Formats: sequence, C-alpha cells, structure tokens
Amino acid sequence: MNLKPSLHFLTQATIRPKKLALALACFALFLAVSPLMAEDKVLATVNGHKVTQSQLEIAAAQSKINVNEITPEQKKLLTEALVNRQLVLNEAIKANYDKDPDIAARVKALTDSYIAANYLATVAEKLQSSEDEMKAYYDKNVVPNTPKEYKARHILVKTEDEAKTLIKEIEGGADFSKLAKEKSIDTGSASKGGDLGWFTEQDMVASFSKAVAGLKKGELAKTPVNSQFGWHIIILDDERTSPPPEFSAVKENIDKVLIKEKLNQYLSDLNANAKIQLK
Repeated sequence: MNLKPSLHFLTQATIRPKKLALALACFALFLAVSPLMAEDKVLATVNGHKVTQSQLEIAAAQSKINVNEITPEQKKLLTEALVNRQLVLNEAIKANYDKDPDIAARVKALTDSYIAANYLATVAEKLQSSEDEMKAYYDKNVVPNTPKEYKARHILVKTEDEAKTLIKEIEGGADFSKLAKEKSIDTGSASKGGDLGWFTEQDMVASFSKAVAGLKKGELAKTPVNSQFGWHIIILDDERTSPPPEFSAVKENIDKVLIKEKLNQYLSDLNANAKIQLK
C-alpha cells in the first residue's frame, strides 16, 4: 500500500521561489537562445540570397538536434529545408505577402519578443549572485524551513466500524503491532507491526498527515482517519526536525532563485519608472 502519492524533496520544497510576474515569461525564452557565430559561413545561395551556418544552427536547435553532434545526413536535410524555405520566402515577398497587416503584425511580435528576451539575457548575466548572497539566502530561507519528520504506525482496514472496534481493543490493552500484523490490509507495513518509518507531512495523503501532526509522541488517535485507501488507526511513536540539506547541494538552485528575484525587481523598477496607461 503506497501512502506516498507525491514526494517533495527538501532541495525543492525549501527554496521554492514566489510566483513571478507574467512578464518573466520571457526569461524562459532566452534559455533556449544561443548566440550566432561571429563568422557566419555561407552554406548555399538561393537566387542571390544566402543560407548560412547560423540559420542551420537555429534550425537544429528548433529540431532538438545538438549542433555539435549533427550528422552529415541531418545537416544535408536541414540545409535542404532552409533552401526550400528561402525559395518560398522569395515567392511570398514577390506577392507582397509580407505586407499583409496580419502577417506584418505577427512578424513584429516575434521580432520584439526575440529582442526583448535576448536583452533580458544580457541583463541576467550581470546578476550573478555572490557566495555571501547565496549563503545568506540559505541561512534565512532553507535552514529554518526544514520540515518536521514523524515516525508512526498504522493499521489499515476497510470499514470505519472495524477501525473503531480495533481502537477500543488497543485502548483496552491489546498489542498494536500484533493487531497490525493480523488485521491491516496494508501489506507493506503490516509485517512490520504497522511501522511506516520516518516521513514528512508532504509524504503522506492530507488526512493522514493532519491526524499525525495533531498527535503527541506515544499517543493513539482516538478516532479512525479516512483516506482513499481505507480507514487508518494511527499511533505516533516519535517526531524530529530533519536536518537541512548541505549548502553545496542547493547552492545552484539558490542561485537560480536569486537571479529570478533580481529579474523580477528589474522589471518592477522598469514599470515604476515608466508612464504606462492601460486602456
């Protein structure tokens, strides 16, 4: 019986950043952008128009192909595709298709997004966090927020009435572990007397975690707890505060969080200093 539908690892749960402004969507865009070659090699010409290495690299990236591992056949196919694109583009321009208002607006939108995303990338490069900044964030946000861990046993049965009967037996002196081995339908823990080991609130289903968090060490839950698995009789054996992750293990994630926070502040400052009229 798996009571852990979703695990939240400490390195994720303890440094999750606040939701950024919608404007930060462009931050994700520049991550996929790679700089063009300083010397752009010409791969082909199409009625005088150049098909270049940088165009091939962009096409490779769009096709999820690592340009450093591209095969001759892949390069040939991409080059042919770029040649065909240029041929069609030439015909479209002859027909003044690029002057169509809808097409022109979409081209401008794409161009504006690309320029803004790449400029934001240059801003982000200057926002690298120092070791002291990352350590300060770690001390303030990671260390104090390590989750509490619980060690509990449970007996899982199908009905509430059966669960209530077992609680009365345990309160009357019956051995919890013995009943777990005999009655629990959670085959994973029954053989261990219902022992679930150490877990955090995030590891278990909500109703189970809430009940455990409300118990004192050594206390038996007075009422059975319902979940999608059945009815639980729970006893809390122990609790502790789990140690925080090592700084080195979360340092890279902290750096990303800090960069996002600084970009968010950068965008906030731009908004504050601009004259914006929403209509």
